[in-house]
Amino acid sequence: MPRWVETAPKLMRWGYVETTTRVRWSECDGHGIAYYGSYIPWCDLGRESFALAVGVDYWNYKITTSEFHIRYHTPARYLDELVIKTWASTPTARLDCYYEIYRKVGGQLICEAKSGHALCDAKGALLMRAPDDFHHKFEAFLDRQKARRGSPARAYAAPAHPVSRIQADLAARQRQEK
Repeated sequence: MPRWVETAPKLMRWGYVETTTRVRWSECDGHGIAYYGSYIPWCDLGRESFALAVGVDYWNYKITTSEFHIRYHTPARYLDELVIKTWASTPTARLDCYYEIYRKVGGQLICEAKSGHALCDAKGALLMRAPDDFHHKFEAFLDRQKARRGSPARAYAAPAHPVSRIQADLAARQRQEK
């Protein structure tokens, strides 16, 4: 089965924001393994960091979660430093967000997730399309990311993402050891 991020449109994959967190004891079971429900707040943290980087906040723009999917690859453990990579599609009547959570040391992919959100007005009524200023802020953010990181094709050939570099280094070492 392909990873979700491999099927996400290329535009979304280079317009990401990273944030970090540490696994706390309250998020773990008695063996120090992160409880599966702890991953959703970590995705929320990534989505909020993404929204603030775009220039929108939850006081002025309301969303309601309509779906959430997560695929676990390996467990997070107590005191792991996590890197949460978040990006989204350009909002229309809905906002689709994508997440990858990595272990900071070693760059191991822990999980990937996707969430879908409906846009609402201040009274909670569903909007049929994103407000113009919301859409413009999102497009301006993507333009800034593109200018900072270069074209999407270059981003794949030489990832600027530190976790990707760690993964590439580990793969090279493993090939040398064989």
